[in-house]
Amino acid sequence: MSDQTTYANQIAVVKQECPDADEGEIGKEFARYEKDFLIPPEDALRSVIRKFQAAAGVEITANTSTPVREEKKVQRFSELGADDRNVAIEVAVVSYTPRTQMVRGEEKQIAFGWIEDNPWEASSERVRWDYKDWGNKGETMIPGSVVRLEGASVNEWNDKRSINVNRTTRVTVLKEGGGSAPPTGNEPLSIDRASEVDGFVNVVGRVLSAKPDVIVRKDGSGEIPIVRGKISDSSGSIGFLSWKDFEHEVGSLVKIVGASVRKFRETPEIQINDGTVIETYHDTAFPDVSELVESEKVSIADLRNGMREITITLQVESWAQRTFESQDGSSKTVRSGDVMDPTGRCRLTAWCEFDPKPGDSIRIEGGRVQFWQGSPDLVIDNLDQVSSLSDAPWEKIDPENHWVEVDLTSVTQGGSRRGISTAGTIVAINSGSGIIERCPDCRRMLRDGSCSEHGPQRGEEDLRLRFVLDNGVANANLFLGKEPAEEFLGMSMEEVKSEISSIGREVFVSNLKSRVLARKMLVHGRCSVDGQGAMLFADRVEIVDPKPAEEAKEVMERWEVVL
Repeated sequence: MSDQTTYANQIAVVKQECPDADEGEIGKEFARYEKDFLIPPEDALRSVIRKFQAAAGVEITANTSTPVREEKKVQRFSELGADDRNVAIEVAVVSYTPRTQMVRGEEKQIAFGWIEDNPWEASSERVRWDYKDWGNKGETMIPGSVVRLEGASVNEWNDKRSINVNRTTRVTVLKEGGGSAPPTGNEPLSIDRASEVDGFVNVVGRVLSAKPDVIVRKDGSGEIPIVRGKISDSSGSIGFLSWKDFEHEVGSLVKIVGASVRKFRETPEIQINDGTVIETYHDTAFPDVSELVESEKVSIADLRNGMREITITLQVESWAQRTFESQDGSSKTVRSGDVMDPTGRCRLTAWCEFDPKPGDSIRIEGGRVQFWQGSPDLVIDNLDQVSSLSDAPWEKIDPENHWVEVDLTSVTQGGSRRGISTAGTIVAINSGSGIIERCPDCRRMLRDGSCSEHGPQRGEEDLRLRFVLDNGVANANLFLGKEPAEEFLGMSMEEVKSEISSIGREVFVSNLKSRVLARKMLVHGRCSVDGQGAMLFADRVEIVDPKPAEEAKEVMERWEVVL
C-alpha cells in the first residue's frame, strides 16, 4: 500500500492548506514521522502543514497555523470523540504487550494492549479500549496499575476507537501495578496459573459448559449476544465469556490463544474477543469430562463473589419464602434460607419453586454466587439446578453447634465466610463503642445528628462494641451488635445507657479497656474480607483464660522446638 493511500485523509487536510504541495511528498513526510519518530499521522498533521507552508513561502503566524488544541479532561471513554487529541484521562492498565519491528535497519519497540476507564470503580462499571504505545512507556504502563494520561489522542479505524499514547504523552502512575506479566510466546499456562494473570493468556482446557446469553446495553439500544461457560484442566477451572461465536461442544478439548483474564467481582474470568484464536487440541492423556467434573465440586469455604456454574452439596438449616412487588408491578416470590456443609454455612436464594425442609440434603449444579450482607450467597434460578439427596453425604450437622474453627491469619487471607470460629488478642477499642444513634432509613451511624446519605435525622438508639483482634501475624476489626454486646457485657442496652449517663462515656470505655485489653477472645460469627481488610461480625464472644503451659506446648510443637 502506497503512502498516498495510507495517509489519504491526512493528505487531503494538508492539500486544503497547501494546494500546490505534491501528494506523494506529503505522504512521504507522514511516513517519515511515523517510522522515524513513532508519531502517528493524526499528531503529525500540524507539523506537516507548517513544513509545506514554509516550502510554499507562506508566512506562518499564530493565526494561520493550526491552533493548539486545549486539553480535554474526561473520566469515561464515552466522552471522547474520534477527533480528540490533547486528552487527559485516568485509566487502569489491563495489559501491555511489546512488539519489536525493524525500521530502516533499526529495531524499534511499539506496544499495544487494553486500558479501562473509570479505574476507581468496580471492573463491571468500566469500559475497555485498545491502546497503542508509540512512546516506549513500558516502565509506567504496567498491568494492574492506574495511570493518568495527559496528551493522549483518539484513533478510529473501522468504526472502532482506541487510544494513542504518544511520545509527548505524560504518564503519571497513580497506583502501582501488581499484575502478573502476560505470556510472550504461544505456550499455554495451566488454568490455576492463568487465574493469577492480569492480561493476555494462552490456555488448554476441556469445555465443561457453554450456553448462549445476552448482555443488555446500558443505554437501552439493544442486546449483545455472548456465550458463557467454563473450561477446566487438572489444575482447576475458570469461567469464560466469549464476545464472538463459540462453536465447541461440551467435552471438547480446546486451545485458547490471546484471551485475557478479567476479574468479575472477586472471580477471574477469561474474556474471548475477536482477536482470540480458539482451536481444537489433541492430547490423549488429558483428563476426561467425568474426571474433571468430579474435581469441580466445591465447599462453602471455597465460595467467592461472582463464581458461576457451582457444583456443591449442602444441608438445609432453615427455609422461608416471601412475596414482593417488582418494578413492573407484577408479584414475585423469592425463597431463601440458611444452608451448611462441614466447612461452614451460607445463604441460599431460589428464584424457582424449590421448597426443601430443614435437615434435607441437596445438591446444586450450575449455581452462582453473589454477596448478601457481606458474605457469599448461593443463588439458583431454575429447578433443574438442584436435586434432593436420599442419603446424607456426611453425618447430620447440628446447626446450634456448627462453628468451623479458622485461624485468624487464614480468615484475613481468605474470602468472606459465615459460621466460623476464630481467636485473637484484643489490642484496641475503636471509637463508637457504646450507645450510638442510627439513621432510621439506612441504619448508618449518625454523626452530629446527621446521616451522610439522608442529612439531619432524629436517630434511633443502638448498642455496639468495636474492637481490634490480633494474633501476632494478622488483625481484623471486630463488631458486636446489640444482642452479642448485651450478652458479653451482661447488661441490657437500657442498663448500658443508664450507666453511661451516670459515669460518662470516657469512664465506660476505660472500664471496658480494663476488662478486655490484652485478653484473648474467642469469636463465633461471620467475616467479610475486601480490599480494606477483614471485618468480623460476632454472634457470640467469650474471654479465654490464659493457659501458659498449654500455649507454650502448642508453640513448641508448631515450630518443632525441642528442649
